[in-house]
Amino acid sequence: MPDPTSGGALAAQRAEESVSVRFTRLMNASASRWGVLTDPPVVSLATGVFLFALLGALGRDAGPTVVRALGALAAAPIAVAVVASVALRGARREVVAWLARQPFPVENMNAVLNGLGEALEVTFAARAPGAAYRDASEASSAAAIPETGLLNAELEKVHPDVFVTGGVEDARTLDIRIGVVDSKRNPAVTNHRRYVRVRAIVERALVPLAERYPIQSVRVK
Repeated sequence: MPDPTSGGALAAQRAEESVSVRFTRLMNASASRWGVLTDPPVVSLATGVFLFALLGALGRDAGPTVVRALGALAAAPIAVAVVASVALRGARREVVAWLARQPFPVENMNAVLNGLGEALEVTFAARAPGAAYRDASEASSAAAIPETGLLNAELEKVHPDVFVTGGVEDARTLDIRIGVVDSKRNPAVTNHRRYVRVRAIVERALVPLAERYPIQSVRVK
């Protein structure tokens, strides 16, 4: 029987408690590239187009084959949305598993899954770039931390729009721009894009960086 106090068990428990107990349709959709198929505006638009064509066919006394085909097409978007919604119900399990694999806590993922979040607040276990030291002894005893330029170089590999935007007075935290602009026409697409971007920043930039410069936590803000 595994030791409940082991690192893996604690990470799994931490991940389990860090997100909503039950995901909404929006949260499930944000975690999948197919989530757009369940977006009400998209479903309504597709249904409306085929329904309009069906009404036009009925008004012109189109043949029964055409009417049946258009009727099926009008119902298809709703049917696809229902099937996709059922298929995406496992999103929470996948999100929790991903969070548990990270070497540091990634907090407030609920915001990303709900289409929110502009930046990641990274808290280092040691002082962040630009911190002032009282003397050389204090500087030498502090753990190594990345320069802002070095961190930006790693972030640029993820996407050019991802970079350090600032920090706070205690100089232990840095803000990283996620760099996804919301779309008014199709928010479901940008919601998923933000989720993918956050995962990429963590996996491709912060996890490798944490091996040299310990990270205490990452929080969506």
